[in-house]
Amino acid sequence: MTARTSRGLRLAFAVAGLLISGYLVLLHYDSSIPLYCAGGGIIDCAGVLTSPQSVWFHLPVAAYGVLWFVVAGALAAAGLRAPEGRPGLRTATMAWLVAGAATVVFLVYDELVVIGRICMWCSIVHVLVLTSLILAILVE
Repeated sequence: MTARTSRGLRLAFAVAGLLISGYLVLLHYDSSIPLYCAGGGIIDCAGVLTSPQSVWFHLPVAAYGVLWFVVAGALAAAGLRAPEGRPGLRTATMAWLVAGAATVVFLVYDELVVIGRICMWCSIVHVLVLTSLILAILVE
């Protein structure tokens, strides 16, 4: 895989993550929007999305996801346009991806240990973040 392909995939992942995070933000503010998620047992999106851990500093955690994916997408797009050898862009990208992955570890801990439930949508977002980091590490 080339660096260009990796950046293109990371841009696509950022768009997908932005859509999912945006949907979760809308759910937070508008209870008339249906939640499409299997419920019951350990998979319980509603339980996770309405838990006290779903809000940080008066904003839904998904709002931070929106911000993260906007920046990740912008960095990937900049990488697609930038000539090879832009160390500042590579450094910023890696720092952003590592910060996202560290946040994912914290959020998964919250889901599994603190809340005791898993949100399917959140898990998809977590996979997008971690896969983006893995691609960048392997290819950049």
